[in-house]
Amino acid sequence: MSSLAFKAWLTPPPIRSSTAARDREEVSDLTPVYFGGVPGHEIGSGPVAIAAHGWGGRTAQMTAIARSLAEAGYRVIIPRLPGYAGGRPTDIKRAAATLRAVVDDVGQPHLIVAHSFAAMVLRLAFSESGPRRVVLVAPALDVRDALDVFGDRLRLLPWARRGLRRRLETWDPALWPNMASVHPSQLPGSTLLIVHDPEDTEAPFARSAELAAIRPSTSIVALRGAGHSRILFDAELTERVTDFATDRAVRDDSAA
Repeated sequence: MSSLAFKAWLTPPPIRSSTAARDREEVSDLTPVYFGGVPGHEIGSGPVAIAAHGWGGRTAQMTAIARSLAEAGYRVIIPRLPGYAGGRPTDIKRAAATLRAVVDDVGQPHLIVAHSFAAMVLRLAFSESGPRRVVLVAPALDVRDALDVFGDRLRLLPWARRGLRRRLETWDPALWPNMASVHPSQLPGSTLLIVHDPEDTEAPFARSAELAAIRPSTSIVALRGAGHSRILFDAELTERVTDFATDRAVRDDSAA
């Protein structure tokens, strides 16, 4: 049973044909791109920003944020990361390597906006030096919380949950402690904004509040009622992200 659960853990959810059709419409005004061999979309010009979707996510989910940042003077790249909806089985290490391939091609971004699972991908990809500014939207910050949600969704019995956890711990013993913790040294050098719904049922707000309390240069906005994925199209979120991104960031870069 633990082997089946492990396989399910690594397999992104499918995507409906109707959703895929809406997604194509949503990104129709963006430019298809490849950076580091990674497909995605691009909009705008100026300092580079990356908008990273979460597990089971899609590039189309990041378009509202991307358009707002592009209007504010950013060149926004939305890569299709491993773990996208309808994709093949994968893992966080591949997602982090993919994000690094994009960064190696376009250069260190001035801003990254990461949704949900992408927050943990970001921590792995930027373990030594983070981007200047980072926004975490409804972030998944502790793999133990993700395991609880996953177990509830699949109605796994306690012994199956314990077996899956042991499998993940032994899969990469060095990785587990980093992903199963919240500590102030994560994303070194970055000024961090967290935007999260206190009622989020996919990723607990308490972890975000904990990180904001212990990490320097970190602020948090509670966006009640925004949901876990719906938050990406919330007008207040795009406003908060754009305000955070344009607070001296673009002006400083143009003067440099």
